[in-house]
Amino acid sequence: MKRMGSYKKVFAMSAAALGMLAVLTIDSASAYFTTYVSAGGSQTVHLGSQTEIHEDVTNMTKHISITNTSPINDCYVRVKVFHGGQLQVTLTDASESGGLWTYSEADGYWYYGPILAAGASTEILDAKIGGLPEDFDRDSFNVVVIQECTPVIYDEAGNPTADWNTVYTDYQDSAFGQGEGDGRS
Repeated sequence: MKRMGSYKKVFAMSAAALGMLAVLTIDSASAYFTTYVSAGGSQTVHLGSQTEIHEDVTNMTKHISITNTSPINDCYVRVKVFHGGQLQVTLTDASESGGLWTYSEADGYWYYGPILAAGASTEILDAKIGGLPEDFDRDSFNVVVIQECTPVIYDEAGNPTADWNTVYTDYQDSAFGQGEGDGRS
């Protein structure tokens, strides 16, 4: 009879030891599954604004507009026009309300005033080509339009602003916490 009681004691102690061992390993097992569980699927991440330029030429006037093709990011846009020395190009804001495009003598860019919302397009900016010599081939001329965009950022007071000196890699570095750039390329 004594023997039977000692087996019960040993069995009870063994069961208690296994129970305590199970309780002690729950936290580490939980930490393992929290850290190493993976998920499936994919999602496109848009880190910046994406724009597309549209140019139509009629009667020696290039009609320029920019479309923000980003599905979620608003941006600011600007345009600069380059041409050969024999051409005279006059740019004018052709928007219905006028005044949406402004010229900066400091850097030679035309800035679109309102924030360009995701999916929206700017009003037309016209580049009238004139001063052509009589023997000029009107079917073959080169007026190059450069457009740039920058994401809308907000200052300390919450006002939207544009930072034309920051390059994409600076946004990418700060987005991933890899360091800060000087904003110049």
